[in-house]
Amino acid sequence: MALLKIEDHAGLSLFPSLSGARRWAVTFIATIVSTYALDAIATATGILLVTLHILQGLDHVDLILFLACTYVLWGLGLRVNLKANWMLLEETGTSTNVLSKAACDLVKARTRSVGARKIAAAVGYVGTELAKEAPYYVGAFGVVLLTDSVSANEAIIFLGGANLGAAAYEYGLARVVRVVLHRRDGPAYASFDTDWVPRDYLRDYYSVIEPDEHRTIEFFVDAIKEAEPNESMLYFGVGPTLHHVFLAARTASEIHLGDYLPANLQEIERWMNRDPEAHDWRPFVRYTLECEGLASPRDDEITQREELARARITRLLEVDIRRVDPLGEQNTPQYGTVISAYCVDSATEDRDTWETYMERIAGLVRPGGTLLTAALRRSRGYLVGDKKFPSANVDEHDMREVLERYFRREDLTIEVCELAEVESKGYSSIVLARAHHRGSRSPQMARTGVINSALTR
Repeated sequence: MALLKIEDHAGLSLFPSLSGARRWAVTFIATIVSTYALDAIATATGILLVTLHILQGLDHVDLILFLACTYVLWGLGLRVNLKANWMLLEETGTSTNVLSKAACDLVKARTRSVGARKIAAAVGYVGTELAKEAPYYVGAFGVVLLTDSVSANEAIIFLGGANLGAAAYEYGLARVVRVVLHRRDGPAYASFDTDWVPRDYLRDYYSVIEPDEHRTIEFFVDAIKEAEPNESMLYFGVGPTLHHVFLAARTASEIHLGDYLPANLQEIERWMNRDPEAHDWRPFVRYTLECEGLASPRDDEITQREELARARITRLLEVDIRRVDPLGEQNTPQYGTVISAYCVDSATEDRDTWETYMERIAGLVRPGGTLLTAALRRSRGYLVGDKKFPSANVDEHDMREVLERYFRREDLTIEVCELAEVESKGYSSIVLARAHHRGSRSPQMARTGVINSALTR
């Protein structure tokens, strides 16, 4: 696939043409508004708790414990808001906290590490929130020192109430940010069943080898070395494409290609039958051979790999990830190697649904087997022609969380590949993953449920 052609209309429609200066302006305004809102809510909650007198009977030690508990609640609320703020930074370049954005941008100018940026954004945000605590303590205990009408215990109750208000504010702000990010001002997603045109997809995404596919193929070529040789391999959600198949031809005893749409499988059949109008995959074969160590693959070597792939492809399967049994067979077989690239994340716009689908894919891997997968990172949609199809807006943390239910942490390799100068299109990177079963650990049963979504890729 060609990420350079993907546009996140859902995200960009909220900030259609924000330059760097405008993003800063939006961030400054959001910071001022959120600061006043937090102060107002926290102060009002603190005063209300004092005036209600519901904690007046507690002694000083109990009130200190109460205050400590409110900090825990505030911390939990802050944790939720940190995640929402990170999503806002990643998808729009803006924040509700100017120091958070400044720290993130500063680190970004020095490194392309996603983890470093995320930590910097969190430190900036938390640092600001902690600094806001000082005026509350100065105000509360200043009043205690200056007047006899307010006791030290009442000051503690006020501070605890302010923390409860701050916790509620953090949760509320996180919710608002998520709602804003999920707004979709553009047209509804196109339907795979009625709007998908395989030839348009091949033209838009596979006329050349784009940077994301350079890295994906390189990653898969290296990862396939751990796959068990001479076993059947399954490509799930292959779409009308073959660019990832050539790297498995030397390893697999046979290759099964599965997709939801018959039209996609028909495109593959055209190539299998040597139809002159079939898509030309030779540039991808050449690059695969280069990744395997051939400096300058000859034409006959490219042809030989094509013929080997044709010989290895023995089944074309109509599959449906919406089913508990995705292959549509009672007692779905498990494979030694399953490859599913840019499929599950592109089958739905909903993260929870993506999680269910990923569990079903993982369930197709036998104990001792290998799963190779890839996803768009933090993308909400991609275009084929003038039609927008969904993407689940997942990242490396989501990928790790779901795969660790089936594979040991030490047997997972998850890589984020950043793509320079594509943020204006609503994404900045891809996630590549390899997972390998050691020994006979059995996969968990995938969750069930009725999912109203479609599959291809």
